[in-house]
Amino acid sequence: MSNPPSASLLGLDLAWSTRNPTGACALDSAGRVVDERMLESDDEIIDWVARHLAERAVVAIDAPLQVPNETGRRPCENELHREYGSRRAGPHASNRSRLVATHGAIRGEDLAARLADLDFGGPWAGRDRTVLEVYPHPAIIETFELPERLVYKAKRGVSVDRRRQGLRKLARLVDSLATASPPFVAPTISIGEDVKGAALKLIEDRLDARLCAWIAAVWNAAPERMRLFGDAATGHIAVPIGRPPSSRNPDGSEIVVHHNLPGD
Repeated sequence: MSNPPSASLLGLDLAWSTRNPTGACALDSAGRVVDERMLESDDEIIDWVARHLAERAVVAIDAPLQVPNETGRRPCENELHREYGSRRAGPHASNRSRLVATHGAIRGEDLAARLADLDFGGPWAGRDRTVLEVYPHPAIIETFELPERLVYKAKRGVSVDRRRQGLRKLARLVDSLATASPPFVAPTISIGEDVKGAALKLIEDRLDARLCAWIAAVWNAAPERMRLFGDAATGHIAVPIGRPPSSRNPDGSEIVVHHNLPGD
């Protein structure tokens, strides 16, 4: 097994408004979580990215990063809906009219512009620093071979108990990536019976950020395993395709892969 290039691997579950916190997760090149936290302002997010920045880096962000259309859906959202809509994992429609009216700005676009100042480019730019727009629902379906969307987000008709159950399942699935290639290694997140409200939302954001960071690791290690919906002109959504290969030998022992860590 060849070693993936050493890189900063970062995930952001970006809140569409600065009124809400953003989940952030950073991995080293061995897939170990080296930092996870909640961030508030765009300045705080950019400072966090800069602190973890290596010559090569991938940032995967769950939010619209490029929205040229005034109304309707972006082409990437139409493509994703055709592929995953029947599995209840189609994306929300993103357009300038809706986002500006609801949030006052298109936060993902503003953040992508600031990342460009750190030499980040989209997946077709061919740079050492890549920014990806991602969407957890189809990524979860593909990675864990689920028949349809995993229910764990707040939605009308979804009880708190069902959300807790969904988040527990998601936590177990993310933990199972410890033996995947590339791996994801982090302390388990426990969800007690009394967790609800804002505390439950923080766990959701934390797990989504972890998944985003692992998708960044997939792009770094094996970009051929990523499907890009959309295009460079109208926006994209990157989805890892298929169950990841195991990082264990047929006898169950772990395959030892030596990585250079960022900055080495």
